Amino acid sequence: MLVSPEGRQPLLVIPHGPRSAPVLQIADAASGLCKILWLIDETAFEDDLTSRLLRKVGVVVNIAGLSPEETASLLGPHAPDGAVAYRDEDIVLLAVIAEELGFDYHTPEVAWRLVDKSCQREALRKGGLPTPLCWEVPADRDPATVRALAAAVEFPAVLKPRIGNGSLYTMLVADASDLVRQVAMLPPEAGGETGMFVEGFLSGLGTRPDERFADYVSVESLVAHGEISHVAITGRLPLAEPFRETGLFIPAYLPPGQQAAVLEVATAALCALGVQTGGFHTEIKFTPSGPQVIEVNGRLGGAVPEMLFEASGVSLMQLSMRVALGEPVIVEGPIPCTRVGWRLIVQPPASARHVVSIEGLDRLAKRPGVNMVRLNHGPGDRLDWRDGTRGYVYLASGVSEDYDRLLETDRFLHEEVLIVYD
Repeated sequence: MLVSPEGRQPLLVIPHGPRSAPVLQIADAASGLCKILWLIDETAFEDDLTSRLLRKVGVVVNIAGLSPEETASLLGPHAPDGAVAYRDEDIVLLAVIAEELGFDYHTPEVAWRLVDKSCQREALRKGGLPTPLCWEVPADRDPATVRALAAAVEFPAVLKPRIGNGSLYTMLVADASDLVRQVAMLPPEAGGETGMFVEGFLSGLGTRPDERFADYVSVESLVAHGEISHVAITGRLPLAEPFRETGLFIPAYLPPGQQAAVLEVATAALCALGVQTGGFHTEIKFTPSGPQVIEVNGRLGGAVPEMLFEASGVSLMQLSMRVALGEPVIVEGPIPCTRVGWRLIVQPPASARHVVSIEGLDRLAKRPGVNMVRLNHGPGDRLDWRDGTRGYVYLASGVSEDYDRLLETDRFLHEEVLIVYD
């Protein structure tokens, strides 16, 4: 157990809200290591069940309506020893709090590079990494202005929010007229306050080491006092159009040469962004000119701690907490794995508008290696491909002895579980 200089168990600030990591998973990782101070916006919860659960496993501070500076002032008397974010939405908030209270975290400048994709592209380019060109979509989305912008864009391109995750409102645009049409169809809330931007599309390899898997991976890293440890490489199954996740697994299926190249690019990206502490999730695509960065996330990847634990028995979430509390954590990675931890995600067809019926989830839950099945959209629920990965119908998590058994479970999801759409 860590003990602070004052002889008390250290206190770690962790924001919690929609799409956060599970409360009990976080609490289990913190057990014996530190106490938790949860930051929550109580207006974001439909009921008080989550709030009551949080209070059972830590101290809760309601920050509804407060600015980051006001939140920092409220936290001062608690004297926290560190902070960790498991959602993109919390990174800038914690950067301001850390600056105000004087504990290690990202500076506000680094935090913005991690959450704003346009700023991140500029930092990567200045750091010497090849990156696609970017163009900001005008805030008023006036068709004439968008047409003028389209004249400068190199197509095919990708239209996406400057700040966001999960491929929300992310789409491929083929040419100038397609860009004008897609921008006109965006709902007002798309892109939030920072808006949308367009970037060049990264072309994949014509052939891959194994055609069963996608042409991109992510590197899961920890940085403690500027020392980078690459803990794992996460593989992917092919995307559902346009950019929706269908499956992740650890360890990735990569030849040794490709693994070394991927880790080199991840190191260069983290150095270019100027990070000194925290957990990171760097998505990298294999292109004809070599591995290139898709984006860097300033937090652990979704489902990555669970998959790595299933594959290796190592708690990445606890390691990330140790980093946040100032420990000089160094991992000789990627961590060896004896099994394959995975999360498989069933996305609806882009043309689907509603789920009519679904059968077979009970049989899926009984399959060897399946630990959890989660229904996201049941009969009658509305579907919209623009919701990105988070618009999935259901997902399953578990562990397999090898890649063939992983793919056999994925086949079961798509052939034995029957979904009817309209």
